Amino acid sequence: MTEQSKIISNNPFGLNVALPSKTIEEVKKVVKQETQNISANPFVDYLEQNDKVFSGEVAREIRKHQSQIYTLGQVMREGYPRTTFSING
Repeated sequence: MTEQSKIISNNPFGLNVALPSKTIEEVKKVVKQETQNISANPFVDYLEQNDKVFSGEVAREIRKHQSQIYTLGQVMREGYPRTTFSING
């Protein structure tokens, strides 16, 4: 075995790099902060965020707006005279 192959086999690529302790501490701090922000129960969070959908409030709002649109259409149709079709001209 040559001298160069001994050096390579003793220090495999990527494993011979030492990270500074400051970098390791920064990584630990960031990981700790990010793991605290993760929710323990995403399903409960989903239900809380979409409570208006599941309680029926959104459906009531949709029906209310549809009713308003229909009423506005009726008022507008009553304001214009209706034309009638006549074969005689």
